Amino acid sequence: MTDLLLIFDTLKYGIMIVLLLGLTASLLSPFVVLNEQSLIADGLSHVSFAALVVGIFFIDNPFYIAIPIVIVASIFIRWLIRYTKIHADSAIGIVSSVGFAIGLILIRYTNSSIDLESLISGNLWFRSEADVYLTLALLGLTLLFIILSYRKLISITFDYEHAKFSGIKVDLYNYIFAALTGVFVVIGVRSIGVLLISSLLIFPVVTSNLFARRFPDLMIIGSVVSTLVISTGLILAHIMKQPAGSIIVILYTLVFLVLFIIKKVIFRRVT
Repeated sequence: MTDLLLIFDTLKYGIMIVLLLGLTASLLSPFVVLNEQSLIADGLSHVSFAALVVGIFFIDNPFYIAIPIVIVASIFIRWLIRYTKIHADSAIGIVSSVGFAIGLILIRYTNSSIDLESLISGNLWFRSEADVYLTLALLGLTLLFIILSYRKLISITFDYEHAKFSGIKVDLYNYIFAALTGVFVVIGVRSIGVLLISSLLIFPVVTSNLFARRFPDLMIIGSVVSTLVISTGLILAHIMKQPAGSIIVILYTLVFLVLFIIKKVIFRRVT
């Protein structure tokens, strides 16, 4: 117990950040997935790799350079989808591959070395109180934006042309949403890694969709599931001495499969 408390004290900021990221992802998830942009986090995570490398050329902490670069990339993806008629997954793939290619080239010219293992699987050890406040601010901004723009976001998500015809500034709302997603990805990459960040956006909505009856249920159920899965995953990762991000993704998968079986088998018998 003493050892567990010591680890918690050491990782408390990292644990807080991952939990806050899970709640933020639960709010973003329904709009991202239903807009057929499930892999945008995966694409932006590759861009964040290049952005972090670029940041190394200017400051010791490239994180603050990476944020605006990834925001611009996220908005650019939205622009490609909107004005070039490129399908969402193709636009994400283009920006993702170009960003990663640039990162691989630039990293050869840096004097500082990036911990690639940490970038892939994340690192909870070196998070600070300032990182917690930044993640909390992101959660607050995301929640405020969704509350104030809920009906308009619903309209844009389910009937884009009608929303545009109704006078809703669809581009403005899409770009704001893209910016929030970009910040989410940059913060998430530092904590759970490049390859796992997209899972935080995908699993909440696909899991909650098994039982949701209304759109708000997607966010409510997703938030509960994310909090439970992330908390359990962090504990198991410590016990098993494995990367927290990997354990969290595996738990998400198991929870989804169990709930899917429950719905198909038990609920079918009841009805």
